[in-house]
Amino acid sequence: MLQFRENVGHVFIESLPLFRLPETGLVDLSTVDALLLSNCFSALALPFLIEKYGFSGKIFATKPTVTFTKQLMEELSHYIYRAPPTDHSAQWKNDSLWSSLPDGTLKESSDFHNWKELYTMEGIQKAISRIQPISYSETIDLFHHVKVTALSSGFCLGSCNWIIETEYNKVAYISSSSTFTTHPCPMERARLKSADILIMSGLTNAPSANPDTMLAELCTRMAQTLKNGGNVLIPCYPTGVLYDLLECLKAYLDSANLSNVPVYFISPVAKSSLSFSNIFAEWLCDAKKTKVYLPEQPFPHAEFIKSGRLRHFPNIHGDLGSVYQTPCVVFTGHPSLRCGDSVHFMEAWGGSSKNAVIFTEPDFEYLHALAPYQPLHMKAYYFPIDPRLNFFVANKLLNEFAPRCLVTADSYLPSAAHSQKENVCLQPEMQYYGLTRGRAVTIPLDGKFQKIMLDPELASKLLPQEIFPGVSVTSVLGLLSSRNNQHTLAPLPPHHRPHTVGKLLWGELSIEAFVQALRDQHGIVDVVIEGTEEAKTLNILGGKATVLISPEKTTIRDCADDKLRAILRDLVFRLLVQV
Repeated sequence: MLQFRENVGHVFIESLPLFRLPETGLVDLSTVDALLLSNCFSALALPFLIEKYGFSGKIFATKPTVTFTKQLMEELSHYIYRAPPTDHSAQWKNDSLWSSLPDGTLKESSDFHNWKELYTMEGIQKAISRIQPISYSETIDLFHHVKVTALSSGFCLGSCNWIIETEYNKVAYISSSSTFTTHPCPMERARLKSADILIMSGLTNAPSANPDTMLAELCTRMAQTLKNGGNVLIPCYPTGVLYDLLECLKAYLDSANLSNVPVYFISPVAKSSLSFSNIFAEWLCDAKKTKVYLPEQPFPHAEFIKSGRLRHFPNIHGDLGSVYQTPCVVFTGHPSLRCGDSVHFMEAWGGSSKNAVIFTEPDFEYLHALAPYQPLHMKAYYFPIDPRLNFFVANKLLNEFAPRCLVTADSYLPSAAHSQKENVCLQPEMQYYGLTRGRAVTIPLDGKFQKIMLDPELASKLLPQEIFPGVSVTSVLGLLSSRNNQHTLAPLPPHHRPHTVGKLLWGELSIEAFVQALRDQHGIVDVVIEGTEEAKTLNILGGKATVLISPEKTTIRDCADDKLRAILRDLVFRLLVQV
């Protein structure tokens, strides 16, 4: 009974797909208070965090992110668990079997013991029910201490960046973002400026590939394949870039005289994905949002479906067989080619050089995805369509946002491995910190001040004195209480109140004014000034008294004459503000 299979020099595990869990060595997730989900593609590990790691904090995401996260999870779960399990699906983890493998990528996966089966539908429902939907620009108060706000990132429907603020600090988090003009709301940039700390992640995995160029190449190769009588398979996710692909595909097929070619979208969530994309009007760009208010369908795939040229099916069984025609274009999952209906089409079409598979998802190495199907006669093309920020755009945004400090992945920063050109790495002109896997980084964030609320009763008794225009000061005596990160200063209880309260002096004593007052008001002219810029010593009346003056304090010493001491003391009080 084989655990591993070799094909054209590659070793593969005979097992249901397993999944590497998020690393938690640096943080106990049960102690985390809140989780911010930036987009549906970054939320797929959520059930693991809840079930395996005991995360019990609050979870926030936009409404489209909640919907499409659920769809992605359900599609993946459907693909994984519809295949019959094998009795020996976990036996390959045996150390002796693993050690017998030839050297290579598979053997280098030292954490294979921790790979887990995918979560169930029950786990998905539990995780989704925990998410609190929010809107763009809606400010969420976390524990009366931190405020978080979601801002459109322009990457996909509902995707967002985050502003995390306290009373005196601002942290901006940029996740997968895009400045391309596509179907989502454009990236909001104004509120990301002037942050104390900017965390930047989610840059494109295909920095040298322009999405518009890749889309043009895709359409050209697709048309060539169809005109030669071949079929085109596009392994994809059921959301995201798919909506733009369908829109461009419709227009291109019409212009290439291929309007009779059927297009099939096959996914257990195909129908709901296409429906919801037309429902979330407020999350669309202005051009598509305007169509909703006309009213028209914002996406052309509604007309595509109505004409019968685009058909969607939950799987390859049932109704698909009654309408299936070739040549055709098929959009289906999974992009990894390890599960889903894409596996069927690879096996059915792989033997003909007329057919083609076109990879558009940059998160998967397409040669690795094709390895189990070798030898393969169908043509394979890699046109990564990744609208996320490349290094050139990210560097322009860094200059625009001007954060005090940047935190980003080490792989994004300049190194000896690549040149210093702005299109191959970030070029931060501010202080920065690099993140590497498994290592914590301490980021300095000033926290010198806290906001304190004054009790109305105490505030009504304060008598501020203006020290210069627009600025007043006073002294306060009260009881400070802190609860739920809120600080309140209230009056002292009666039994704790002192019988008398001395006044405090505020300000900096002017030596010139002091000497002038001695001469004009008391006729004392024998004053010798000595010392440095920071501290001065005034010898008065040949040493009868000495006054030490510094920015921190004023001291009268060596004065045996009580009358002179009283004159000097009263003069100091008059020249300073008493509060």
